[in-house]
Amino acid sequence: MELESILKQIRPDDNQCNCLSGIVSKLGEVLKNQSGILKIKKVVPAGSFGRDTILKGHLEVDCVYILEHNGYSFYNNFSEVKRCLLNLPNSSQFEINNRSISFNLEKPIGTVSVDLFAAYEINSPEQMAAVKDRDFYYGSTSLLQNKYFKNVIKEYPFYKDLVRLIKLWRNTWNIPLTSYMIELIVSHALHRTKGQPDFSFYLEACFRNIQSFTDGSPIIPVFWMKLDDSKITAVYSPENLFIVDLSDLSENIAIKITKEEKDYIRSEASAATSYLHDNNYSFLYE
Repeated sequence: MELESILKQIRPDDNQCNCLSGIVSKLGEVLKNQSGILKIKKVVPAGSFGRDTILKGHLEVDCVYILEHNGYSFYNNFSEVKRCLLNLPNSSQFEINNRSISFNLEKPIGTVSVDLFAAYEINSPEQMAAVKDRDFYYGSTSLLQNKYFKNVIKEYPFYKDLVRLIKLWRNTWNIPLTSYMIELIVSHALHRTKGQPDFSFYLEACFRNIQSFTDGSPIIPVFWMKLDDSKITAVYSPENLFIVDLSDLSENIAIKITKEEKDYIRSEASAATSYLHDNNYSFLYE
């Protein structure tokens, strides 16, 4: 199967996108209009849907609601949010933790999982590093991430398709990389291969970048944020894989990847490059 045929099968269709966008809009409407306690500035999509790298049929949407500093306890607002959300038709299975509320919505396209994060707004990774209670700002890091990837997409319009293909490979082979890690790895690969001729070359560059990463090469995603390395406080160690969180420069989000997982990721990435040399793309989905 050719790459374009694979991409047509994994890009989200209008029905899916409209449904998830409608959920985000509805959440904003409910939270702004049905509570006199909550002071909501805005509700925005986050995660893969917010960055437009979601796969077809992935019925999940992350949202962030940005609170005003009005003196009402950050943690106590979740019970008020849940009270408002109980008015949503076909909602169920509410769960609350210290950062978010998760629940399901039954929609014509299927059961959609929703994660709703609360946050106060921040403007930079440096501000995030300075705050005492990061849970207060955890959700708003998604806004910084969205801004970063918007700039990547502007420079590389095919970035989203590359991410989707790597996610497809991840899902097929149970590769222990999160979607956020994949997005950072792909943006890093693109930065290192500017000016190359075609899409298939960039796809191979992504897998080679994964190989380099598992050999100890750090992923430092600061190229479009105009940050210098001196602002990174995450500590590099050759014993651990290393991806700097672009919205929290003190965090290495790959530190929990084990040696066994690292070896598996590298083995499958190496196999992928061999398949690509033969123009064989079936490894992506079977």
